[in-house]
Amino acid sequence: MTYELVYRSSKGNNNYWSVNERFTRKETGHFQWSSAIEINQIFPQLKAKYPTLFAKKKTERFYYLDVKSSKLIKLSPDQEEIKAALTPDGIPQDNYTCPLKITDSKYYAIAIDAPDGRYYFNTSKGVFLKTVNDEVRRWREFDKAAATANTIRVNKKIWNKYPDWNPLSNYVINLKTGAIVWPNKELNSFFPASFESNYGTTNSAFLLMMLEQLDTQLQEHFSSINQQPMNTIEDPIEIPQIDFERYNAKETFIALSYIVRVIVQKPLIDKALKCYDKELLQDYLHTIELADLSRFNANEFTNQLQQTRLKRRKIKNLALFLNIIAENMNVEKILKQLWQEPSLRNCYHYRHYVIATTIVTPKLANEC
Repeated sequence: MTYELVYRSSKGNNNYWSVNERFTRKETGHFQWSSAIEINQIFPQLKAKYPTLFAKKKTERFYYLDVKSSKLIKLSPDQEEIKAALTPDGIPQDNYTCPLKITDSKYYAIAIDAPDGRYYFNTSKGVFLKTVNDEVRRWREFDKAAATANTIRVNKKIWNKYPDWNPLSNYVINLKTGAIVWPNKELNSFFPASFESNYGTTNSAFLLMMLEQLDTQLQEHFSSINQQPMNTIEDPIEIPQIDFERYNAKETFIALSYIVRVIVQKPLIDKALKCYDKELLQDYLHTIELADLSRFNANEFTNQLQQTRLKRRKIKNLALFLNIIAENMNVEKILKQLWQEPSLRNCYHYRHYVIATTIVTPKLANEC
């Protein structure tokens, strides 16, 4: 079965959630779900991700549409989940006053706390500013601000200007409410206790940031300096032979990285498939229905239709794989466990110089 999210205005107009991630009154291009339960579950996340689009819309006016029966049924999302998804964004902080007069709905900015107070980021110059003015970069979309903040964390050029500051302590703030909205509490507990905040982010930005930090950690772990000479004495134990040229931890992590980056693209791939199935297919059907067949170029039409279907097949095959992987593989859990694994933080070396020079070559001893 197929369902769509609908908002009914006080005048009785239907506004549909579209594949372009906004509301529309058009009869085409609606985003569709396979179950009503799925809409109820995703609704709090949509409100949190698009606060401006949902700001003036009352929850009790939302419905889900059974496309087959054309029946509208009132949405019944978990109010606690909505509250949790919106916290702390939108909740004013005590005694907080917006430092800037904002008239364009661009409430999100990147900030960092230094010993002498809060600084705000200027993207054009790549610097943090003490004074809040029009040079401070602001965003209307929260996810774009969070993605930029995450990118800043690994930009050495920026942090070379601030050697005493912690690169992982920047955050996204809602200038209107004073609430810190990124990163979230779960991500905060993922790092050492010195990285403090209370936060909220999209799943994609969360996964990519975890992957970035893990990648930095594993570069040293996989370094050739950690590889010690093998013992040449014949071992009576029969050890299974493994082709480490083909199967090794570093290549496994590279494969995992590829899967994570593809999974992050899943919403775009699903959106593209819906566009092919709904809008482009309808265009071809309408052409057959309405065209003057006496002037119809059948060869050109069939060639274009074939190319469109071949492109759709590539997208559908990828979407098929991603759906199965997403349903059966908890990528977030895997990244967390890898980050928390103590042995992956180790850099092995000799602790006594005399032993090192006796066992290994002088060159390797110097490297250790």
